[in-house]
Amino acid sequence: MARERIVVILKRHGAGTQTDVDLPLNITANEAIIGLNEGFDLGLDVSDLSRCFLRAENPITLLRGTRTLEEFGLRDGTVIHVI
Repeated sequence: MARERIVVILKRHGAGTQTDVDLPLNITANEAIIGLNEGFDLGLDVSDLSRCFLRAENPITLLRGTRTLEEFGLRDGTVIHVI
């Protein structure tokens, strides 16, 4: 049975915090960016999503665009860095 959700670590370097976040795998990177920005008040300018991305580790990738989190290969324990 395929997993539908993952738990990632949102690491906010400016605030010096990290938080476990439960995310569905079937949302796009853009949807994740908007949701995380609103939910955690990250202060990202999402008025032009073509200029927005999040840096991830395990796997190493830049999350942006209309690919789903599953297509990026994100998994439990992926770290998303917000600098």
